Amino acid sequence: MLRNVVNIFLVVVVLIFSFGHLFDSKFLTTYKYDSFFQNDELSSDHNYVLLIDIDGQINLNSFQGRGYKSEIIDQPGNIGYPEAIETVLGEPRAIVLRQLETSNLLKVKGWNIYLGNQNIWELDFFSLDSFINLNDIKLQPSKLSGTGEIYLGSNLEIEKLSLSGNYEVVVSKDLSILVKGQATVPNQWLDASVGKLNYPDKTYTVIIEIIDGSQVIFKDG
Repeated sequence: MLRNVVNIFLVVVVLIFSFGHLFDSKFLTTYKYDSFFQNDELSSDHNYVLLIDIDGQINLNSFQGRGYKSEIIDQPGNIGYPEAIETVLGEPRAIVLRQLETSNLLKVKGWNIYLGNQNIWELDFFSLDSFINLNDIKLQPSKLSGTGEIYLGSNLEIEKLSLSGNYEVVVSKDLSILVKGQATVPNQWLDASVGKLNYPDKTYTVIIEIIDGSQVIFKDG
């Protein structure tokens, strides 16, 4: 008798949660957090520093406009959903993307981040196995730590980028850079007294500083 009652109870629970998922019922913790948010009201009169520190993946891209967008990478992982903390004073103004406390059932691989190209940004990231697409974006001197791939596009506007960790960096054929520190570069780059130059006959526009102990490989785009 008891076994029959337990079996009926379990069947009812399964049916309730199945219908709950079917109709996106809010009593389920799966739908407690938004997987996407954005702020398109950032002022072009201020600079913004974006701070992220997670043991997961960040995919960064830019878009036409102002503000930022964030969404989860909907794959299994150990990272919680993102939430943003913004300061309203100071220069630059800080935006901290941090993890919400969530159950292990809601952990994901990381976050997709999109930054408006009409704002000026400073990046201070730690992330793993990330893809950072730096093209058509205006940056103050920035720092990237961790592992992954970085693309430096022809429309990148930045004076200095510091790298700490293990990265593969692809450089647009239309971007002239100077690499300071230990790094692996293509054979045709010039190893000068000031650093490594991909176009020695041009004035470099971007300085890439490699922090000691890092392993960074540069490739021509």
